[in-house]
Amino acid sequence: MVTLNNPLISVIVPVYNAEHSIMRCVESVLAQREPRVELILIDDGSTDNSPLILENWRNHPQVRIISQRNSGVSAARNAGIVASRGTYLRFVDADDFLPADVLGLCLALMNEDVGMIVGESQHFTPAGEPIARQFSAESQRVLSAGDAVNDLLYFHPRHGICDKFFNGELIRAHQLRFNEQITNFEDLLFVMQYLSLLDTQQVICISNVIYHYVESENSATRSSVREKHFSFARSFNEMHKLLSRSNDKFFYFLLLKVSSAYLYKAIVSGEFNPAFINDHIRRYRQAFKAYLSSGVIVNGWSLYFMLFFCSPRLVSQLRRLAQNRGRAV
Repeated sequence: MVTLNNPLISVIVPVYNAEHSIMRCVESVLAQREPRVELILIDDGSTDNSPLILENWRNHPQVRIISQRNSGVSAARNAGIVASRGTYLRFVDADDFLPADVLGLCLALMNEDVGMIVGESQHFTPAGEPIARQFSAESQRVLSAGDAVNDLLYFHPRHGICDKFFNGELIRAHQLRFNEQITNFEDLLFVMQYLSLLDTQQVICISNVIYHYVESENSATRSSVREKHFSFARSFNEMHKLLSRSNDKFFYFLLLKVSSAYLYKAIVSGEFNPAFINDHIRRYRQAFKAYLSSGVIVNGWSLYFMLFFCSPRLVSQLRRLAQNRGRAV
């Protein structure tokens, strides 16, 4: 089998039961005009026809296929990192796909002074129709790693990894991996850990669409909450260890926004152990006090955070009542 000996870019795609979308995803990568691309497909124990479909590319010179027992998306991505050889890394989910020639666009911006590219994502319906979105009017912003933290946390929130272009050599040299014990906000933790490695290298934020995200058909399931979703607390705990005081205000703002959202869902569902909810209310209140000490951002969200601090259960029930009335109108 002929293989790509010296790939410049490694594209890592975890695959789990993606028989309806993996063809589009793979073809979008292989259609890139940049030829020095290796595509690493990690089958994470799929039970549908995904493994059979992947065999179509078994002998493709740019494709490497890894099979593993079902271990989760973070374990699959980590397997891809270990197998990768490219100077640069892109992560793509099997449900999604890349715009034409986007790898060449990102590559042209990278050099020894640039550590990461951040771009825009175009969202699509499950049927493939683009969803109207408003993108930044600024063509390009160049930030230090420290400023990029605040930018991604608050000013231009980007909490995932698929809209970013990474230095693969840096990731492998520092053995940076996704935390396989965390199932929520593990992407943002990975990004913050990566930014902590950049030192003097810059982050370039561009208004170009560099990722095509396909929204899930089963939005009701995705909006429900389970105990595993509260692993975001571990992500934020680990993140905070990496940040400086100049990041605190924006860090706690996001933490309170996320915490109140999941607590609201848990409270109104009526399916959670009261002790579990009380523990996370306690954590929320600790975070709110830290937010006050860091310097409050004056906006409507901060008022909501204060009300939620005083009575999370009452605020949650009033919010549900307001939403139900809104649907009835």
